Amino acid sequence: MEKKSKNKKSKKNKEISNASLLKLPPLEKEGSSEKEIPDLKKTKKSQKIEEKEKEDEEEKNQINLETDNKNNNIKVKLDFTNCIFFSKYKVTKKISDGNFSKIYQLEDIDTDDKYVCKIEAKKAKQPMLEYEYKILDYLRGDYIPSIKLYGSSGDYNILIMEHLGKSLDYYIKKLEVFSIHTTAMIAYQIINILQYIHIRGIIHRDIKPGNFVMGLGLKNLDLYIIDFGFAKKYKSMTKNKIYALTENHKLTGTSRYASINAMKGLQQSCRDDLESLGYMLYFFLRGNLPWMGIKEKNKDDLDKKILEKKVETVNEILGQDLPIQFCEFLAYAKNLKYEDDPDYNLFKGKMMEVICLGGKSFDKIYDWTDKNKLIEENSEESEDPITEKVESTCCKM
Repeated sequence: MEKKSKNKKSKKNKEISNASLLKLPPLEKEGSSEKEIPDLKKTKKSQKIEEKEKEDEEEKNQINLETDNKNNNIKVKLDFTNCIFFSKYKVTKKISDGNFSKIYQLEDIDTDDKYVCKIEAKKAKQPMLEYEYKILDYLRGDYIPSIKLYGSSGDYNILIMEHLGKSLDYYIKKLEVFSIHTTAMIAYQIINILQYIHIRGIIHRDIKPGNFVMGLGLKNLDLYIIDFGFAKKYKSMTKNKIYALTENHKLTGTSRYASINAMKGLQQSCRDDLESLGYMLYFFLRGNLPWMGIKEKNKDDLDKKILEKKVETVNEILGQDLPIQFCEFLAYAKNLKYEDDPDYNLFKGKMMEVICLGGKSFDKIYDWTDKNKLIEENSEESEDPITEKVESTCCKM
Protein backbone atom coordinates (compact mmCIF):
# COMPACT_ATOMS: atom_id res chain seq x y z
CA MET A 1 0.00 0.00 0.00
CA GLU A 2 1.21 3.49 -0.73
CA LYS A 3 2.26 5.69 2.18
CA LYS A 4 -0.25 8.13 3.47
CA SER A 5 0.60 11.73 2.58
CA LYS A 6 1.85 13.71 5.59
CA ASN A 7 0.35 16.96 4.43
CA LYS A 8 -3.39 16.90 3.77
CA LYS A 9 -4.41 19.25 0.97
CA SER A 10 -7.37 21.56 1.34
CA LYS A 11 -10.64 20.28 -0.12
CA LYS A 12 -11.77 23.78 -1.02
CA ASN A 13 -11.85 24.84 -4.66
CA LYS A 14 -8.74 26.65 -5.75
CA GLU A 15 -9.90 29.05 -8.44
CA ILE A 16 -6.97 30.47 -10.35
CA SER A 17 -7.65 33.99 -9.11
CA ASN A 18 -7.55 32.81 -5.48
CA ALA A 19 -4.81 30.18 -5.59
CA SER A 20 -3.11 31.63 -2.53
CA LEU A 21 -1.19 28.46 -1.78
CA LEU A 22 0.47 28.43 -5.19
CA LYS A 23 1.36 32.07 -5.79
CA LEU A 24 3.64 32.61 -8.76
CA PRO A 25 5.23 35.75 -10.17
CA PRO A 26 3.61 37.23 -13.27
CA LEU A 27 4.96 35.93 -16.55
CA GLU A 28 7.75 38.17 -17.75
CA LYS A 29 7.54 39.36 -21.32
CA GLU A 30 10.43 38.79 -23.69
CA GLY A 31 12.96 41.55 -23.22
CA SER A 32 11.78 42.52 -19.73
CA SER A 33 13.85 42.14 -16.56
CA GLU A 34 14.39 38.50 -15.73
CA LYS A 35 12.71 36.90 -12.74
CA GLU A 36 13.44 33.59 -11.10
CA ILE A 37 11.21 30.71 -12.14
CA PRO A 38 9.13 29.50 -9.19
CA ASP A 39 10.43 26.46 -7.39
CA LEU A 40 8.97 23.50 -9.19
CA LYS A 41 10.33 20.94 -6.72
CA LYS A 42 7.82 20.39 -3.93
CA THR A 43 9.81 17.90 -1.85
CA LYS A 44 13.00 15.88 -1.91
CA LYS A 45 10.88 12.87 -2.76
CA SER A 46 9.31 14.55 -5.80
CA GLN A 47 12.78 15.71 -6.87
CA LYS A 48 13.96 12.11 -6.89
CA ILE A 49 10.84 11.15 -8.81
CA GLU A 50 11.54 13.91 -11.31
CA GLU A 51 15.09 12.64 -11.84
CA LYS A 52 14.57 8.90 -11.58
CA GLU A 53 11.11 7.32 -11.52
CA LYS A 54 9.57 9.90 -13.84
CA GLU A 55 12.22 9.25 -16.46
CA ASP A 56 10.91 5.86 -17.58
CA GLU A 57 9.36 5.27 -20.96
CA GLU A 58 5.82 6.54 -21.45
CA GLU A 59 4.26 3.14 -21.33
CA LYS A 60 5.79 2.45 -17.91
CA ASN A 61 4.31 5.59 -16.42
CA GLN A 62 0.67 4.74 -16.08
CA ILE A 63 -0.19 6.03 -12.65
CA ASN A 64 -2.16 5.36 -10.54
CA LEU A 65 -5.83 5.81 -10.21
CA GLU A 66 -5.95 2.26 -9.03
CA THR A 67 -6.67 0.66 -5.70
CA ASP A 68 -4.27 -2.08 -4.73
CA ASN A 69 -5.24 -4.67 -2.16
CA LYS A 70 -2.01 -6.26 -0.93
CA ASN A 71 -3.85 -9.21 0.51
CA ASN A 72 -5.04 -10.45 -2.86
CA ASN A 73 -3.08 -8.24 -5.30
CA ILE A 74 -6.30 -7.04 -6.99
CA LYS A 75 -6.14 -3.77 -8.92
CA VAL A 76 -9.33 -1.99 -9.96
CA LYS A 77 -9.10 0.70 -12.63
CA LEU A 78 -11.50 3.50 -11.83
CA ASP A 79 -13.76 5.24 -14.33
CA PHE A 80 -15.03 8.73 -13.52
CA THR A 81 -17.59 9.07 -16.31
CA ASN A 82 -20.76 10.80 -15.01
CA CYS A 83 -19.05 11.90 -11.79
CA ILE A 84 -19.53 15.52 -10.76
CA PHE A 85 -16.64 17.54 -9.33
CA PHE A 86 -16.96 20.73 -7.32
CA SER A 87 -20.77 20.50 -7.75
CA LYS A 88 -20.30 22.07 -11.16
CA TYR A 89 -18.32 19.95 -13.62
CA LYS A 90 -19.70 16.68 -14.96
CA VAL A 91 -17.35 14.11 -16.47
CA THR A 92 -18.72 13.14 -19.88
CA LYS A 93 -16.11 10.76 -21.27
CA LYS A 94 -12.60 9.46 -20.90
CA ILE A 95 -10.05 10.78 -23.37
CA SER A 96 -6.83 8.96 -22.53
CA ASP A 97 -4.26 7.94 -19.96
CA GLY A 98 -1.61 10.60 -19.45
CA ASN A 99 1.89 10.08 -18.11
CA PHE A 100 0.78 10.48 -14.50
CA SER A 101 -2.98 10.79 -14.54
CA LYS A 102 -6.18 9.97 -16.37
CA ILE A 103 -7.65 12.52 -18.75
CA TYR A 104 -11.38 13.19 -19.11
CA GLN A 105 -13.71 15.59 -20.87
CA LEU A 106 -15.92 17.73 -18.62
CA GLU A 107 -18.97 19.91 -19.10
CA ASP A 108 -19.98 22.86 -16.98
CA ILE A 109 -23.45 21.92 -15.72
CA ASP A 110 -24.64 25.53 -15.88
CA THR A 111 -23.16 26.69 -19.21
CA ASP A 112 -22.49 23.44 -21.14
CA ASP A 113 -18.94 24.70 -21.78
CA LYS A 114 -16.47 21.87 -22.35
CA TYR A 115 -13.16 21.42 -20.56
CA VAL A 116 -10.50 18.77 -20.15
CA CYS A 117 -9.36 17.56 -16.77
CA LYS A 118 -6.54 15.45 -15.41
CA ILE A 119 -7.37 13.37 -12.35
CA GLU A 120 -4.79 11.98 -9.96
CA ALA A 121 -5.22 10.10 -6.70
CA LYS A 122 -3.90 12.01 -3.68
CA LYS A 123 -2.24 8.78 -2.59
CA ALA A 124 -0.62 8.30 -5.98
CA LYS A 125 2.89 6.95 -5.75
CA GLN A 126 4.16 9.87 -7.83
CA PRO A 127 1.85 12.89 -7.39
CA MET A 128 2.65 15.26 -10.25
CA LEU A 129 -0.45 17.35 -11.03
CA GLU A 130 0.52 20.27 -8.81
CA TYR A 131 3.95 20.26 -10.44
CA GLU A 132 2.35 20.43 -13.90
CA TYR A 133 -0.09 23.10 -12.72
CA LYS A 134 2.77 25.33 -11.56
CA ILE A 135 4.55 25.03 -14.89
CA LEU A 136 1.38 25.74 -16.89
CA ASP A 137 0.54 28.72 -14.70
CA TYR A 138 4.07 30.08 -15.11
CA LEU A 139 4.12 29.58 -18.88
CA ARG A 140 0.56 30.75 -19.56
CA GLY A 141 0.31 32.39 -22.92
CA ASP A 142 -0.54 31.67 -26.53
CA TYR A 143 -0.43 28.01 -27.55
CA ILE A 144 -0.25 26.83 -23.93
CA PRO A 145 -3.49 25.31 -22.56
CA SER A 146 -5.19 27.79 -20.24
CA ILE A 147 -6.11 26.65 -16.74
CA LYS A 148 -9.64 26.87 -15.44
CA LEU A 149 -9.13 25.43 -11.97
CA TYR A 150 -6.76 23.34 -9.88
CA GLY A 151 -7.91 21.78 -6.64
CA SER A 152 -8.83 18.70 -4.66
CA SER A 153 -12.12 16.85 -4.58
CA GLY A 154 -12.52 13.87 -2.29
CA ASP A 155 -9.50 11.62 -2.65
CA TYR A 156 -8.32 13.19 -5.92
CA ASN A 157 -6.34 16.11 -7.26
CA ILE A 158 -7.94 17.66 -10.33
CA LEU A 159 -6.57 20.01 -12.97
CA ILE A 160 -9.22 21.51 -15.27
CA MET A 161 -7.97 23.07 -18.49
CA GLU A 162 -9.03 24.50 -21.81
CA HIS A 163 -10.69 22.01 -24.15
CA LEU A 164 -8.60 21.59 -27.30
CA GLY A 165 -8.87 19.62 -30.52
CA LYS A 166 -7.28 16.47 -31.91
CA SER A 167 -3.58 15.73 -31.75
CA LEU A 168 -1.07 15.40 -34.56
CA ASP A 169 -0.79 11.76 -33.55
CA TYR A 170 -4.47 11.34 -34.39
CA TYR A 171 -4.05 12.89 -37.84
CA ILE A 172 -0.84 11.09 -38.77
CA LYS A 173 -2.46 7.75 -37.91
CA LYS A 174 -5.33 8.57 -40.26
CA LEU A 175 -3.28 10.05 -43.13
CA GLU A 176 -0.04 8.02 -42.67
CA VAL A 177 2.13 10.86 -44.01
CA PHE A 178 1.92 14.65 -44.16
CA SER A 179 2.81 16.77 -47.16
CA ILE A 180 5.90 18.98 -47.19
CA HIS A 181 3.71 22.08 -46.95
CA THR A 182 1.78 20.84 -43.91
CA THR A 183 4.95 19.59 -42.20
CA ALA A 184 6.71 22.91 -42.72
CA MET A 185 3.77 24.85 -41.24
CA ILE A 186 3.80 22.49 -38.25
CA ALA A 187 7.57 22.91 -37.89
CA TYR A 188 7.37 26.71 -37.93
CA GLN A 189 4.74 26.76 -35.20
CA ILE A 190 6.52 24.23 -32.97
CA ILE A 191 9.86 26.03 -33.26
CA ASN A 192 8.04 29.20 -32.22
CA ILE A 193 6.40 27.42 -29.26
CA LEU A 194 9.70 25.90 -28.11
CA GLN A 195 11.35 29.31 -28.35
CA TYR A 196 8.62 30.67 -26.07
CA ILE A 197 9.06 28.05 -23.34
CA HIS A 198 12.86 27.81 -23.60
CA ILE A 199 13.29 31.56 -23.16
CA ARG A 200 11.40 31.15 -19.89
CA GLY A 201 13.82 28.51 -18.64
CA ILE A 202 11.70 25.40 -19.28
CA ILE A 203 12.35 22.40 -21.51
CA HIS A 204 9.54 20.00 -22.42
CA ARG A 205 11.48 16.72 -22.73
CA ASP A 206 8.74 14.72 -24.46
CA ILE A 207 8.37 16.07 -27.99
CA LYS A 208 6.09 13.69 -29.90
CA PRO A 209 2.96 13.91 -32.10
CA GLY A 210 0.60 13.15 -29.22
CA ASN A 211 1.75 16.23 -27.32
CA PHE A 212 0.72 18.72 -30.00
CA VAL A 213 -2.98 19.40 -30.57
CA MET A 214 -5.04 21.75 -32.68
CA GLY A 215 -7.16 24.45 -31.10
CA LEU A 216 -10.93 24.76 -31.33
CA GLY A 217 -13.30 27.46 -32.53
CA LEU A 218 -11.51 30.57 -33.74
CA LYS A 219 -8.17 28.89 -32.93
CA ASN A 220 -8.84 25.64 -34.76
CA LEU A 221 -5.94 26.26 -37.17
CA ASP A 222 -3.39 26.93 -34.41
CA LEU A 223 -1.14 24.37 -32.78
CA TYR A 224 -0.82 23.94 -29.00
CA ILE A 225 1.71 22.07 -26.89
CA ILE A 226 0.39 19.92 -24.02
CA ASP A 227 1.46 17.51 -21.27
CA PHE A 228 4.17 19.12 -19.16
CA GLY A 229 4.55 16.14 -16.82
CA PHE A 230 8.15 15.64 -17.97
CA ALA A 231 8.98 19.35 -18.31
CA LYS A 232 11.88 20.72 -16.31
CA LYS A 233 13.53 23.96 -15.32
CA TYR A 234 16.93 23.93 -16.99
CA LYS A 235 18.39 27.37 -16.20
CA SER A 236 18.42 30.11 -13.58
CA MET A 237 16.57 33.12 -14.92
CA THR A 238 18.02 35.50 -12.33
CA LYS A 239 21.57 34.51 -13.23
CA ASN A 240 20.70 33.75 -16.86
CA LYS A 241 22.82 30.65 -16.49
CA ILE A 242 22.10 27.08 -17.51
CA TYR A 243 22.53 24.41 -14.85
CA ALA A 244 25.65 22.28 -15.01
CA LEU A 245 25.64 19.28 -17.33
CA THR A 246 25.27 15.98 -15.46
CA GLU A 247 25.34 12.39 -16.63
CA ASN A 248 23.87 8.95 -15.92
CA HIS A 249 20.23 9.96 -16.20
CA LYS A 250 17.51 7.52 -17.12
CA LEU A 251 15.76 8.34 -20.36
CA THR A 252 13.02 10.92 -20.12
CA GLY A 253 10.55 11.01 -22.98
CA THR A 254 9.79 8.65 -25.84
CA SER A 255 12.55 6.50 -27.34
CA ARG A 256 11.37 6.98 -30.93
CA TYR A 257 11.94 10.74 -30.80
CA ALA A 258 14.45 11.17 -27.95
CA SER A 259 17.76 12.83 -28.76
CA ILE A 260 20.98 10.84 -28.96
CA ASN A 261 22.43 12.63 -25.94
CA ALA A 262 19.29 12.00 -23.88
CA MET A 263 19.51 8.30 -24.74
CA LYS A 264 23.16 8.34 -23.66
CA GLY A 265 22.06 9.54 -20.23
CA LEU A 266 23.09 13.20 -20.49
CA GLN A 267 21.01 15.89 -18.85
CA GLN A 268 18.79 17.60 -21.39
CA SER A 269 18.65 21.20 -22.56
CA CYS A 270 17.11 23.14 -25.46
CA ARG A 271 19.07 21.15 -28.03
CA ASP A 272 17.30 17.93 -27.08
CA ASP A 273 13.79 19.32 -27.65
CA LEU A 274 14.91 20.52 -31.09
CA GLU A 275 16.54 17.22 -32.06
CA SER A 276 13.36 15.38 -31.05
CA LEU A 277 11.40 17.77 -33.24
CA GLY A 278 13.71 16.97 -36.15
CA TYR A 279 12.97 13.25 -35.85
CA MET A 280 9.25 13.93 -35.53
CA LEU A 281 9.24 16.02 -38.73
CA TYR A 282 10.87 13.18 -40.67
CA PHE A 283 8.29 10.80 -39.24
CA PHE A 284 5.55 13.06 -40.61
CA LEU A 285 7.21 13.26 -44.01
CA ARG A 286 8.07 9.57 -44.41
CA GLY A 287 5.57 7.78 -42.19
CA ASN A 288 8.38 5.88 -40.48
CA LEU A 289 11.87 6.15 -39.04
CA PRO A 290 14.77 3.70 -39.52
CA TRP A 291 14.61 2.52 -35.90
CA MET A 292 10.90 1.81 -35.92
CA GLY A 293 10.19 -1.91 -35.92
CA ILE A 294 13.17 -2.85 -33.76
CA LYS A 295 12.02 -5.46 -31.25
CA GLU A 296 13.62 -6.54 -27.99
CA LYS A 297 12.07 -8.21 -24.98
CA ASN A 298 13.95 -5.97 -22.56
CA LYS A 299 13.34 -2.22 -22.67
CA ASP A 300 16.97 -1.37 -21.92
CA ASP A 301 18.06 -3.55 -24.82
CA LEU A 302 15.47 -1.92 -27.05
CA ASP A 303 16.67 1.57 -26.17
CA LYS A 304 20.26 0.49 -26.79
CA LYS A 305 19.41 -0.79 -30.27
CA ILE A 306 17.41 2.37 -31.08
CA LEU A 307 20.35 4.51 -29.96
CA GLU A 308 22.77 2.54 -32.13
CA LYS A 309 20.51 2.97 -35.14
CA LYS A 310 20.13 6.71 -34.54
CA VAL A 311 23.90 7.15 -34.29
CA GLU A 312 24.58 5.27 -37.52
CA THR A 313 21.77 6.92 -39.51
CA VAL A 314 23.13 9.74 -41.65
CA ASN A 315 20.96 12.85 -41.80
CA GLU A 316 21.14 12.86 -45.59
CA ILE A 317 19.46 9.45 -45.69
CA LEU A 318 16.52 10.76 -43.66
CA GLY A 319 16.34 13.85 -45.86
CA GLN A 320 16.67 12.12 -49.22
CA ASP A 321 14.37 13.68 -51.86
CA LEU A 322 13.12 16.25 -49.35
CA PRO A 323 13.84 19.99 -49.04
CA ILE A 324 17.35 20.56 -47.65
CA GLN A 325 15.98 22.76 -44.85
CA PHE A 326 14.75 19.72 -42.88
CA CYS A 327 18.18 18.11 -43.03
CA GLU A 328 19.85 21.38 -42.03
CA PHE A 329 17.54 21.72 -39.04
CA LEU A 330 18.27 18.24 -37.65
CA ALA A 331 22.01 18.61 -38.28
CA TYR A 332 21.98 21.97 -36.50
CA ALA A 333 20.15 20.57 -33.47
CA LYS A 334 22.48 17.57 -33.20
CA ASN A 335 25.57 19.82 -33.36
CA LEU A 336 24.44 22.21 -30.64
CA LYS A 337 26.39 22.20 -27.39
CA TYR A 338 24.57 21.63 -24.11
CA GLU A 339 24.74 25.29 -23.10
CA ASP A 340 24.03 26.82 -26.53
CA ASP A 341 21.09 29.13 -27.15
CA PRO A 342 19.53 27.95 -30.43
CA ASP A 343 18.90 30.36 -33.29
CA TYR A 344 15.15 29.81 -33.49
CA ASN A 345 14.57 32.67 -35.91
CA LEU A 346 17.04 31.23 -38.41
CA PHE A 347 15.06 28.02 -38.73
CA LYS A 348 11.67 29.70 -38.61
CA GLY A 349 12.95 31.55 -41.66
CA LYS A 350 14.09 28.32 -43.32
CA MET A 351 10.72 26.67 -42.68
CA MET A 352 9.02 29.70 -44.17
CA GLU A 353 11.11 29.14 -47.29
CA VAL A 354 9.70 25.61 -47.52
CA ILE A 355 6.17 26.84 -46.83
CA CYS A 356 6.41 29.26 -49.75
CA LEU A 357 7.66 26.69 -52.26
CA GLY A 358 5.57 26.68 -55.44
CA GLY A 359 4.10 30.07 -54.66
CA LYS A 360 2.22 28.84 -51.59
CA SER A 361 1.74 30.80 -48.38
CA PHE A 362 1.30 30.18 -44.67
CA ASP A 363 -2.36 29.51 -45.34
CA LYS A 364 -2.87 27.00 -42.47
CA ILE A 365 -4.66 24.71 -44.89
CA TYR A 366 -3.42 21.39 -43.58
CA ASP A 367 -3.63 17.99 -45.22
CA TRP A 368 -6.57 17.12 -43.02
CA THR A 369 -8.50 20.38 -43.55
CA ASP A 370 -10.59 19.14 -46.48
CA LYS A 371 -10.62 15.58 -45.17
CA ASN A 372 -11.44 16.44 -41.58
CA LYS A 373 -15.16 15.75 -41.83
CA LEU A 374 -14.54 12.40 -43.49
CA ILE A 375 -11.94 11.44 -40.87
CA GLU A 376 -14.26 12.27 -38.00
CA GLU A 377 -17.23 10.46 -39.56
CA ASN A 378 -15.18 7.30 -40.16
CA SER A 379 -13.39 7.15 -36.84
CA GLU A 380 -15.44 8.91 -34.19
CA GLU A 381 -15.46 5.88 -31.93
CA SER A 382 -11.77 5.07 -32.35
CA GLU A 383 -10.42 8.35 -31.01
CA ASP A 384 -10.29 7.24 -27.40
CA PRO A 385 -8.23 4.27 -26.23
CA ILE A 386 -9.99 1.16 -24.99
CA THR A 387 -9.89 1.10 -21.22
CA GLU A 388 -11.02 -1.31 -18.59
CA LYS A 389 -13.98 0.17 -16.73
CA VAL A 390 -15.96 -0.62 -13.63
CA GLU A 391 -19.62 0.05 -13.22
CA SER A 392 -20.11 3.62 -11.97
CA THR A 393 -22.99 5.85 -11.04
CA CYS A 394 -23.31 9.60 -10.81
CA CYS A 395 -21.31 10.65 -7.78
CA LYS A 396 -20.52 14.00 -6.21
CA MET A 397 -17.03 14.75 -4.97
